[in-house]
Amino acid sequence: MAEADPPFRQEDTRATYDTVARRYADEIADELNDKPFDRDFLDRFAVRMAGQGHVVELGAGPGHVAAYLAARGVDVSALDLSSAMVDEAKRLFPELQAVVGDMLDLPYANGSLAGVVAFYSIIHFDDEQLACAFDEMTRVLRTGGYAALAFHVGDKAIHREQWWDMPVVLDSRFVPVDLVTRLLEKSGLEVISVEEREPYAPEVEYQSRRAYIVAREPLDV
Repeated sequence: MAEADPPFRQEDTRATYDTVARRYADEIADELNDKPFDRDFLDRFAVRMAGQGHVVELGAGPGHVAAYLAARGVDVSALDLSSAMVDEAKRLFPELQAVVGDMLDLPYANGSLAGVVAFYSIIHFDDEQLACAFDEMTRVLRTGGYAALAFHVGDKAIHREQWWDMPVVLDSRFVPVDLVTRLLEKSGLEVISVEEREPYAPEVEYQSRRAYIVAREPLDV
């Protein structure tokens, strides 16, 4: 991978994940088994969401995070930009509802969701797109609804033209925590918690610091 000034083109992101979908699913779908902090974060989110209404995982890839939440009683579905990834989610988790959709133009009515989850899916956005994604989360969340995010921490961009020996064009980034919290608050969400951790072993995951944020659509006063 080489550093670049990324254009963060949605069409490139979609095409890349269509290309690598099966390999990605095979490599990633069981990753939570080796990530106790991530499981704990999702367990706590599941407790928050118990009986609260429908939750959508945004940028869900093969749907393993949504499936994890579903196994803990959350009413959850999955959305991804890549139709091939949605197919993988349906293959791996036949009981999980998964649809194709864009985080920058969510196919949900205003105030219709109790929660959203975005695990590493905000890393393919520039600042303007990131602000748009958070505005969309705010729009679809009902009063008191929650957003749970995980992302790579930092301030650099990565450009890929090959992934598992397959030709791709993909731009991603490490995101400063203060930028995420600032944009969440600008969108109208209240940041509830911010946690960070160091990476697990290289055989478990990419070696980057991780951040986990929970934000809420404020309650009416």
